[in-house]
Amino acid sequence: MTMFARFDPHARGTAAEVAVRVAGESDLTRCADLACRRNGGDQDLWYSRLAVDQADPERLLVVAEIDGTVVGHACAGWQHFDRHLAHNVKDGWYLTGVIVEPDSRRRGVGRHLVQARLDWLSTRADRAWYFASAQNEASLQLHREFGFSEVTRTFEVPGVTFTGGVGVLCVRAL
Repeated sequence: MTMFARFDPHARGTAAEVAVRVAGESDLTRCADLACRRNGGDQDLWYSRLAVDQADPERLLVVAEIDGTVVGHACAGWQHFDRHLAHNVKDGWYLTGVIVEPDSRRRGVGRHLVQARLDWLSTRADRAWYFASAQNEASLQLHREFGFSEVTRTFEVPGVTFTGGVGVLCVRAL
C-alpha cells in the first residue's frame, strides 16, 4: 500500500488531460476501491462514507478522470469539531480526503482536485482549512503552492491519526 507519493520537489510526471467533475452515485464504487487500496479497511464502509459525502449539500465530492477513467477523488465541506474531543482546531470549511491512483500521481491530478474544491469553497467562505500528515511532503508542498500556510502541528481531530504521529494544520484566505 503506497500511502503518499514519494516527495521530490523537482519530479514531474507527464502532464495529463485531467477532467474534474462532481461525483455521481455511479462513481462511488471506484472511489471506495481507491480509498480502500490506499487506506486499508472495508470497501463497504468506504462506500458508505463516500455516499454520505456525495449526498450532503454542505459537502462536495469530486472525481478526476484521465481518458474517461476515474483516477482520483477528493472532498470539501463544513467540519464541526466537538470541543471536548478536538484540540486547537477550528470549525470551518475544509479540504479533505484527496486520493489519487498511484500510477496517476505527479501528473497534475491533485492540483486539479485542489483547484476544483477551492473554486467551490470560494462561494461559501473567506478561508479554507486543510490538514495532512507532516510526512506527506508532496501534499504539503502542493497546498503551499495554492497559498496555504501552516497554523500549527499541535492539534487533535477526533478519529484522525497521522502517519508518523504528527499532523500539520493549514489555512488559506479565499
